[in-house]
Amino acid sequence: MKYIYLFVAIILVLTASCSYSVYTNAYPHIKNIQILSFENKSSEYQISQEFHSYLVNKYQQDGRLKISTLNPDSQIEGTINDYRKEILSYDNMGNIIEYKVSILFDITFTDLKMNAVIYNNQSLLVTESYTPNLSDSNPNIYTTEGQAQEKIYEKVFDTIMKNTLEKW
Repeated sequence: MKYIYLFVAIILVLTASCSYSVYTNAYPHIKNIQILSFENKSSEYQISQEFHSYLVNKYQQDGRLKISTLNPDSQIEGTINDYRKEILSYDNMGNIIEYKVSILFDITFTDLKMNAVIYNNQSLLVTESYTPNLSDSNPNIYTTEGQAQEKIYEKVFDTIMKNTLEKW
């Protein structure tokens, strides 16, 4: 019985000491980031503040870069050029079933240490649909415009990360 406990203890120690992280940083000299407020050229007056808050929270959760305003190693800046909400589909009675939200971004990620632009996309168009009158509890189907917006923000964050820190 002692050997079973010893074996389990060895397995636990080996498992705990062998961890793998999928987080990489293609620019190891970049330790922190400044996220500037995006200029808002859309008709949605609050969207710039919402997107800024979302990015700050996501970078804090991600943990690879610390948020900094004093001597940052990198920065994100940009513009929200357009916001559209369009009808995507109707039912047989002519009632709206689904909407599509589209946001057009101009985003620049700059390495301030090397004074180089790492990522720039002047026409990043991201869309998501939502179905307001759906009673289904499927988490992949959004029922509010706010949920669609948040999914768009998530896609933008993922795009930034894939084209900056995760670049091979």
